[in-house]
Amino acid sequence: MTEPEKVIIVRIEDWKFKEIICYKGVASKYPAEGIFGAIFVSVHFLCRIAGIIMSQLDKNIAENLKRIRKSRNMSLDMLAEKTGVSKSMLGQIERGESNPTVATIAKIVDGLKVPFEDLIYQKTEPVVIVDNDKLPVYKAQDGAYQVRAIFPYDRHRNFELYEARIESGEDCACFVRDDGVCEYIMVVQGVLTLETEEGTYEVAANHAVRLDALKRHSYRNRGTQRLILNIFVSYEALVY
Repeated sequence: MTEPEKVIIVRIEDWKFKEIICYKGVASKYPAEGIFGAIFVSVHFLCRIAGIIMSQLDKNIAENLKRIRKSRNMSLDMLAEKTGVSKSMLGQIERGESNPTVATIAKIVDGLKVPFEDLIYQKTEPVVIVDNDKLPVYKAQDGAYQVRAIFPYDRHRNFELYEARIESGEDCACFVRDDGVCEYIMVVQGVLTLETEEGTYEVAANHAVRLDALKRHSYRNRGTQRLILNIFVSYEALVY
């Protein structure tokens, strides 16, 4: 199997900025010196694509910055004076039109006197309703598949949930290697051909499968209709 193209991105973990490697079109977790990289912390699965995670991060920063500014009755002019970041740049960040650099984020949190996590993490609500149609979507360049991060990484929980849609005759490779990772897959539509180191398995709609995500595996759609999967990634250790 050909190794996918690498994309270098940056993550924030425990108040430290770290470089990681994410594979285009495939999920990944690996520190920069290793093989597969995940966005933010540990483990990370199928199509842990930079685009999805970074889009969510930009959205979090935009919403949090606007919320914090308004809670303090500050105008953009006041915020610009406080942080040393231009009014136009702050406006673009709040509208989600800009990808702020690490230096810009540092200026904002220093000026507002708030911790990094108040700016980058999604605000916790008692009830969260997710509109799947409005989620960031990663699409393969050839249209073979698309992935939505329904519940991406959050420091308050030990799981993630993704939806993968794979077109007829196409596949989506997934290589996740990290200690203590278990993957649960629910086939919503179509028939999944799951290829693992142990063998190949056919999983029909309304059936589920659990597997060791530490081992190389891939998802194939050999049927005639679109394959839809809900993929639940848990940080628990897989017990045999």
